[in-house]
Amino acid sequence: MDAFYESQVNWDKDDYYYLHRILHRIFYYYDKYSDEIKSMDVSRMSEKTKVLINCIIRYYHFEFLFDKYKNISIIKESKPLSEVLILDENPLPENNVYKEMNVMY
Repeated sequence: MDAFYESQVNWDKDDYYYLHRILHRIFYYYDKYSDEIKSMDVSRMSEKTKVLINCIIRYYHFEFLFDKYKNISIIKESKPLSEVLILDENPLPENNVYKEMNVMY
């Protein structure tokens, strides 16, 4: 999917929210989307995309996916974003991996 590799220049929170929803679907239903995950080229992804994937996987405690899909294993080393990435103006109230990675969701 091209959205994983877009430059994200001039993106707003709605664009990132949409990307997050696509990634969420893929990784939450990883068995159904196994081929898509296997074909992902992490080297072409922005840091924000990698952080979103990291957040999704860790939020659901699906860390085993980093071992199952070697092509995405480097994402587990993602660092928090230097600037806040806003997906939603009313983020989840609990402390979670999104806040840890500087993403408001």
